[in-house]
Amino acid sequence: MDLVPDDAACAPDRRHARATGCIAAILVACLAVLAHAGEPTVGDSGSREPSALPVLVSETPTTVRLHVLLPDNVPPGSVEVRLNGRKVIVLASTAGGRRLRSRSLRLSEEATEEGAEADYEADGSLTITLQKGPHDGS
Repeated sequence: MDLVPDDAACAPDRRHARATGCIAAILVACLAVLAHAGEPTVGDSGSREPSALPVLVSETPTTVRLHVLLPDNVPPGSVEVRLNGRKVIVLASTAGGRRLRSRSLRLSEEATEEGAEADYEADGSLTITLQKGPHDGS
């Protein structure tokens, strides 16, 4: 004797599973788009797709702090900050030559390289402090 489920009894579960699957697929697609939104087209002489480099940004009225979470195999001296208006990209190289880079970061105001400071933290991260550019008309 074969047990065949009644279609009417299974329909709500199938619709729920189908809707859940669709919602999950949409969320994954949105996250993928957001992860790559605003990616810079900066040419990189390293690998074609550098790995992500996590950077936390905090701003004060006069400064921008970039807290770069460096992997163990990245020497602090390999870190490079590229400024283009209000956009910032952080690049680094591992000891083995693999290129890493942050996502494109948008600041509230332009920052300048003048007076920049870098501090290597005990947790292995690097904190880079940039001065905000002069305001027009102030």
